[in-house]
Amino acid sequence: MLKVRNIHFARHKSILSGIDLDLKPGQIVGLVGPSGAGKSTLLKIIAGLLDADSGTVKLGKDQIVGPKNLLIPGHPEVQLVNQDFELDLFHTVRENIVLKANYLPKNECNELVDELLDIFELNHLTQQIAKTLSGGEQQRLALARALAMEPKVILLDEPFAHVDAHLKSRISNYLMALKKIRKTIFILVTHDGQEVLSLADQIAFFSDGKIQRIDSPEAFYFAPSDAYEGLFFGDLNQIKVQRKEMLFRPTEFSLDLMGAGEEIELKFIRKSFCGPYYQNFFKVGGKGTIVLYHKESLENVRKIKIDKRIS
Repeated sequence: MLKVRNIHFARHKSILSGIDLDLKPGQIVGLVGPSGAGKSTLLKIIAGLLDADSGTVKLGKDQIVGPKNLLIPGHPEVQLVNQDFELDLFHTVRENIVLKANYLPKNECNELVDELLDIFELNHLTQQIAKTLSGGEQQRLALARALAMEPKVILLDEPFAHVDAHLKSRISNYLMALKKIRKTIFILVTHDGQEVLSLADQIAFFSDGKIQRIDSPEAFYFAPSDAYEGLFFGDLNQIKVQRKEMLFRPTEFSLDLMGAGEEIELKFIRKSFCGPYYQNFFKVGGKGTIVLYHKESLENVRKIKIDKRIS
């Protein structure tokens, strides 16, 4: 169990204020919020790389302390991967991973290194010096190094910032396997909530140095607290029905006007092909614009029923 209790941190102004988090083994939590909200600072405190002004971080019965109390900052069971990467720049790609996996017997070490080189598509770069890698390749190597250590907790700061879509899916599947097999705890920080909807068991929405809400991915997507929060997780329609603002996702509608829900009139504007679905844009009430996702063009639709998933 990872327990974060009442963390406060300030530099000229308050950055973190009263942060509490509980994570069980094998749990993935997405920490979502705007840039500059303090998410990365919190990860450094959890990793033992930065001292909080007050509060505690415990991994089981072991308290994680900051650099004031350690000659070499950090905790062996907590690995942070951020945009600094912290590679051994003058070692090869393979050497970088071997250095983190050499606690294993030689055969097992080589097997794990080979597996990680394959997962992160670094096979063709094994003998290349880390300093010469691109930003995306360095990020993948940093992730592979962290996983090679098999820590209890892995903290990922914008882990998919430089990763191609197909590789993102592959890495996500690997993280899900580690969660299940090794019971690894993951905290994923991002300002794009859509990145963690399919990965996280829970999401913590972070704003102004505080956790404003902790809930399931489904609840954040279908029942946002307000438009500001909701837009972090994808397109969100805002309209007024009987002078009351209503928020609904582009899939929360029905073409069956006999069904339950609020009926609204629309004026088609344009469509955009997105592969498995079309984005259909409409005017509502002469002012607002909404978007509806559907497998077909909705250019002939004039009315819909709003069909909320969670009311």
